[in-house]
Amino acid sequence: MNALDLDTPSVFIDLDILERNLRRMQELSRSLGVALRPHAKTHKIPEIARMQLALGAVGLTVAKVAEAEVMPGEDVLIAYPVLEPKLGRVRDLLRSRRVAVVVDSVEAAVPLREIPALVEVDVGFGRCGVPSPEDAVRVARACRTFHGLFYYPAGMDEAGVRRAAGIVKETLAALSAAGLRAEVVSGGSTPNAARTPLIPETTEIRPGTYALNDASVVALGSAAPEDCALRILATVVSTSVPGQAVIDAGSKTFSLNPTKVVGGYGRFVDRPWTLEKMNEEHGYVKLQGPARVGEKVWVIPGHAGTCVNLHDEIAYGRAGRVEGRWRVAARGRVR
Repeated sequence: MNALDLDTPSVFIDLDILERNLRRMQELSRSLGVALRPHAKTHKIPEIARMQLALGAVGLTVAKVAEAEVMPGEDVLIAYPVLEPKLGRVRDLLRSRRVAVVVDSVEAAVPLREIPALVEVDVGFGRCGVPSPEDAVRVARACRTFHGLFYYPAGMDEAGVRRAAGIVKETLAALSAAGLRAEVVSGGSTPNAARTPLIPETTEIRPGTYALNDASVVALGSAAPEDCALRILATVVSTSVPGQAVIDAGSKTFSLNPTKVVGGYGRFVDRPWTLEKMNEEHGYVKLQGPARVGEKVWVIPGHAGTCVNLHDEIAYGRAGRVEGRWRVAARGRVR
């Protein structure tokens, strides 16, 4: 089946691009001398996770316990504060695989008992993470099984990563002075994977978006449009407003992610158009050049992870041909 014959809106993954992306990141991690623990929250598809593991990933990263429950592999890091009500499910996972969790408070650390824990340090993103080396020591001491340090460099520029390096170094020194050894220093992101040597204590990286890529990482300069494996096929349904077209894909297809990318909510392939606004089922397109009702267009979504999470299944194939469909097994698994 030709991918252009898919009913719209449809989500499609190009296998050639996907496999190239997976190989590149695995090769990069090897060249940097760090382990690769890819974040599965972006693709949410067990088949892609198996491909990552087969190429040499040491394990997976997930955001929530429920994602770990449907993902393959023998080693998983839950990169999110896991509080006591969920620990029974974590212990169930421990019966069949190695599991570590991330904490940034004594309240989360104390109930863990035998569960290995990484202490998250905030390196400037301002989300989770202890704010000082002293707090890192306090939380690590509360962990019966302290396993290491966790940081997230997000999309920081080089100067930001260098500042993060100082925070990581200072925190590790404080932990060492307190008699606490960090076996693992877990960091990395898709935009900053190549900057990992700036934080030389890093032992593993956790990029996620790299598998599919999206318009946001293209806007950041971390990928090119031809590196984006995830595409939305949409149809122009209206051109009634001069200078505008409407496609049959809105926020329920792409997602209304608050990190609006430069130039709109997605990037058109082979069209000089801008997806500048969305309602639930309508995508408002600012036109440059002609558009006709009924034509189908490919769009790279602005944010891959939230887009994937909206769909029960995703078609995949090569050279514009559909070879099958994958179920998005971790869709909606936010608990």
